[in-house]
Amino acid sequence: MIELILIRHAHAGPYTSPDEARHLSERGISEARNLAKILADYPLPDGIWYVSDAIRTLETYQIITDKPAEVSNDWYHASGPAYWEKLRQSAVSCVYLVAHNPSISYVASYLSGEEIQMDTANFVHLQWPTLDDWEQVTQGSATVKARF
Repeated sequence: MIELILIRHAHAGPYTSPDEARHLSERGISEARNLAKILADYPLPDGIWYVSDAIRTLETYQIITDKPAEVSNDWYHASGPAYWEKLRQSAVSCVYLVAHNPSISYVASYLSGEEIQMDTANFVHLQWPTLDDWEQVTQGSATVKARF
């Protein structure tokens, strides 16, 4: 089975220069803590974590889990189609991605075939129960197991 858990970072503080240096706002910290509680009660499969290196994304990730992650600047600068190209190269069957809008909403929509707009500190769990390789995944083929 192939699984993808997409997580949008929590609410960030005011715009600063550079944008990547924005920290979570008080609201964002609260959102991330709420998401951590939801995920603690959710049956999360083992998988690899990919995280954008933007400060607000790292802070969200650090609040919701203590799992090791591959942190990369690529997730900050990439478009939705580029997100998908990077994800499909994964060697593991379950991937977590903590990243940014609009790219993360694009991937959720593209793979599920549904219009999915991810708000801050939201997650979408996509599954392909009969597939065992990312190369088999096609547009609109995912089942949405959960959305928050």
